[in-house]
Amino acid sequence: MDNEVPTEVKIVVSDLHLGTGTRPGEENPYEDFYQDERFEEMLAHYSEGVLTDIPVELIINGDFLDLLKVPYKGQFVTEITEDIALDKVRRCIRGHKKVFDALASFVSKPNHKVTYIAGNHDLDIAFPKVQALLRARLGLEDGADALKFVVEEDYYRLPSGIVVTHGHTFEEMNRIEPRAPLIEREDGTKVVNMPWGSKFFANVIAPAKSERRIIDLVQPLSSFILWGLFFDMRFTLSVLWRIILFFLHTRVKNIYERELNITKTLQIVGEEFAFYNNLERRASTLLRESQDIRVLIVGHSHNPRFRRYPQGKIYVNSGTWVQRVSLDLNNLGTSTILTYVECTYYKGRPPIVRLLRWRGKLRTMEEVVF
Repeated sequence: MDNEVPTEVKIVVSDLHLGTGTRPGEENPYEDFYQDERFEEMLAHYSEGVLTDIPVELIINGDFLDLLKVPYKGQFVTEITEDIALDKVRRCIRGHKKVFDALASFVSKPNHKVTYIAGNHDLDIAFPKVQALLRARLGLEDGADALKFVVEEDYYRLPSGIVVTHGHTFEEMNRIEPRAPLIEREDGTKVVNMPWGSKFFANVIAPAKSERRIIDLVQPLSSFILWGLFFDMRFTLSVLWRIILFFLHTRVKNIYERELNITKTLQIVGEEFAFYNNLERRASTLLRESQDIRVLIVGHSHNPRFRRYPQGKIYVNSGTWVQRVSLDLNNLGTSTILTYVECTYYKGRPPIVRLLRWRGKLRTMEEVVF
């Protein structure tokens, strides 16, 4: 069994959050990805040995680029045109040469391809010129099938009932209406259809990273605020003030203009501060109630999980490759766990789905149980 050669392999990685990179002697508080070499090693592993000759698909399940943390002309903007998106993506590409060289090498192999699913931090990839730029960086012609983008569909379906989705649409604050990544302004210019949660991040959280770079890495935000009131009062009060102003400017205005009910508004507030986590609950409900989904793979929350349900159903969260700072007393501390999901297909039997942790080219990977 161990020597059986797979017919194809799918690997799912989420939430790498690549920014504009760092330079020696210079600090970039908006960069959180420092695993360029580890990612390069992982892709090389899936391009060697028997994996050289069988189909291997890398599925980038959202928030690969953290474009919400890339300022444009010194400002965090929420009206993202195609030209602004191109500028930000170019800077991310320059900042992570090893990552994009590794991707280019990966797609150069026969039967190897990349599928890029948009998350709430990188909706900008919906622009055609951004897609052309990324294909060109990987040495592909525009429209080449070796790099595919999933930007309008909520779910990416694989054989044998496996479904991949970033997961932000399970949250009220990150759902967009109409369900399209780009919208047209009155002047005809297309801009990113940014959900309210992303605007909150760009206006409140991203600017605060210049003072406390871990603010968006802490889970939950409510605990960060409570701890900060005791140990970092000046900064925490300034963040609270920004939150209040932004909430009054946006949510209250929307309640008046769109007649949002108070229940929905409170739900959004709860999600903003992570008083409760709807993502896993809603994703698990979808999995259990669906007739055609056997395995549901999500990201977004940065919390790696592998859960089995009755009737052979599996829920997996692929986690993240950036640092996690937990203020939950049951899991207190910092960690960087390079987790991803591997779906291995064999002839004549169901695929094997595993949550793995990359340990480097010498130790490769190990299975993770949460």
